[in-house]
Amino acid sequence: MDTARGIAILGMIATHIFPLIHVDVSGMNASPTWAGWAFTGVSSALFVVLAGVGLSILTANTTHVTATRKQLTVRALVLMFIGLLLGMVESYIAIILVHYGVMFLLAMWFITLSRKALTITAVTWLVVSPIVHGVFTRFMQLQAGGTVAYIEEWRLWHSPTLVDVFTQPFLTLWDVLFTGFYPVISFFGYVLVGMAIGRADLAKRSTALFLLISGVVTYVVCRGVSRWLLTDDAFVSRIAHATDVASDEVSIYAATGSGMETGLLMGAPEWFGLAVPHSGAPLDIYSTAGAAAAAIGFFVLLSRSRIAAKLLFPITATGTIALTAYTLHIVLRGLWPSIWEEPLAIGDPAWADVWIMLLVHWGVVIALGVIIKLLGKRGPLEGMLRQLSNSVGRSSS
Repeated sequence: MDTARGIAILGMIATHIFPLIHVDVSGMNASPTWAGWAFTGVSSALFVVLAGVGLSILTANTTHVTATRKQLTVRALVLMFIGLLLGMVESYIAIILVHYGVMFLLAMWFITLSRKALTITAVTWLVVSPIVHGVFTRFMQLQAGGTVAYIEEWRLWHSPTLVDVFTQPFLTLWDVLFTGFYPVISFFGYVLVGMAIGRADLAKRSTALFLLISGVVTYVVCRGVSRWLLTDDAFVSRIAHATDVASDEVSIYAATGSGMETGLLMGAPEWFGLAVPHSGAPLDIYSTAGAAAAAIGFFVLLSRSRIAAKLLFPITATGTIALTAYTLHIVLRGLWPSIWEEPLAIGDPAWADVWIMLLVHWGVVIALGVIIKLLGKRGPLEGMLRQLSNSVGRSSS
């Protein structure tokens, strides 16, 4: 789990720094970069699914449900507070921690479900919620006086901050739940899926194989359906009109979501056929959930090899300080802003700066993770989170 979490953190860092689309020397032909292909949408989904897995493991043998829920509440509030503070850093990154905390508050009411009930609930929520979200958004667009009005007036368009909580609390809550970068109504399905995975017997090879195979099939089928639909000229034309992307570039930009704002399409028939990362469309949610499950299954299988475990130790160590690494990355990104625009042309001198920034961010969080792991310590923020939540648990017992 720590290895998968390390991959999620490193993948998120890559998508925050590395251009997701590049163009050839002529500046005419665009294509996704390796970061765009491999990590966009998948890293954040894996991060949230793993939160659910960790939650299940954390509460697996709890006998004091009320005390456990109090502990989870503290964890959630601390995560939200950190997220609100990070939102004030000019990192130009969509901070996920506030949404993460809200999902923890919701998830604690599902910890008493049986494995079967939790699995059914998780699959149902994952499948139904993006559809409901799309239909509800269409309804709200009508109530707000149009699609553009709803997008402009019912969304923050930046990561929530402490200032937003006090100056526009209703809009902030609405943004977190429905219209923001990580709408809880849809993303909570990832947490429930993770909780269901955490309840499974991951020590069994068959469980890991099932996660790997079913996850890969889900990802390939959902992304395949979306790509097949994008071969229809009329379908592509409607998407191009709504997203202001040239028709011949829709499939390229749809692969990464970079430079393609799908807000005007949300809830429309075409939206349900998209798998654009971070669009919240059903095929996007299903495919990224499948990719997350496949990644967990893959690393569970890989962990059975001692050689692989030793080779992956730096990534695993990074995964043990996920919250600290994520926070450090956001702060460093704010202190060290990028000077390039996307898409970036192949051969542009700015590519050297891109790689330097990425390698420095990766190097800092990996080195910190390895040092803390070798010292047998917890990450600073992980230790604080554990200490605060445990103090509440002790006071409740």
